[in-house]
Amino acid sequence: MKFSTKKVTKAALVAAIATSAFATSASADGHSFSDVPQTNVHYDNILNLSGRDIVSGYPDGTYRPANHLTRAEAAVILSNALMLDTTDYEDPEFSDLKEGAWYYDEVAALTELGILNGYGNGKFGPNDKLTRAQMASILTFAYNLYAPATTQIPFNDVPTTSWYFSFVQNLYFYDVTAGTTATTYSPNAFVRRDAMASFVVNAEEADTELKVDTALQVGVEDFNDQTRLPIKTSFDQDLNEVNVTVYNTDLQIKDIMDTNLFMMIPYYDLYSATVSGSSVELSEASPSEARAAIISALGLTEESDMNELAGKTLVFSLEDYWGNAFQYTFTFSGF
Repeated sequence: MKFSTKKVTKAALVAAIATSAFATSASADGHSFSDVPQTNVHYDNILNLSGRDIVSGYPDGTYRPANHLTRAEAAVILSNALMLDTTDYEDPEFSDLKEGAWYYDEVAALTELGILNGYGNGKFGPNDKLTRAQMASILTFAYNLYAPATTQIPFNDVPTTSWYFSFVQNLYFYDVTAGTTATTYSPNAFVRRDAMASFVVNAEEADTELKVDTALQVGVEDFNDQTRLPIKTSFDQDLNEVNVTVYNTDLQIKDIMDTNLFMMIPYYDLYSATVSGSSVELSEASPSEARAAIISALGLTEESDMNELAGKTLVFSLEDYWGNAFQYTFTFSGF
């Protein structure tokens, strides 16, 4: 399940980014901690998160960077980082999660959004220490970090058969982690409080255009493997262009709209996404609204002959939360 932060108001997130710019500089409004020297490799990221009230220290002025993070603490930190409104979520019904606990709302929200899960035995383990393997899974779902399945990782302690292999693969692909050494990831090691700050900041700063490129690359491959329609697609990453070839067919536009062709772009992960010829904000639209906007932009209807796509062009204009803007073009040709 891929996660959308649309419960966060766009204005609130933009305001937060404008003031912090996810700054990695120690000159941000972060709080200094007596036990976090500038020589700590995570120093800038700790100040970054503390400046945004995502993490906090202890009353004695310490941060305790070497302390291991619990699963409950990780839920609160991640909820803060995602600026989630944690009200009105369903009870996740973990037997060891009591309503009213200081972390209850955050765990409930992240569980319903598909970011966190329990152990499969009805328990969540809020006081258990969070492992680096679990962190890889959480960050993947929270920040939509999906790498090509062919991505090579250098870690000899992450078996390809392990449940966490693809999650570690994702973090490595987006430079969220370089491992504990050049050849190890240490999946069963516990996450330290200082390392957590770098995990979060690096996940936030994962390149948006690379995310879209990867989504399109994987989407095109899946489309060609799975669709039964007489259509083939290809993606030119250098030109940001998806080429769609429609072979002679008596099908209708609604048949292609029933596929995932136009959902390859992760609209939910963007500040803004529009298609030429339509004013509909795709990043906030429902699937039916997005579908209608794309058909309208094509100048067609649900019942139009699919062969009428030949010669059509759709330009998607995208903008991320950092103000970076880019475009992707879908071009259609007949055969």
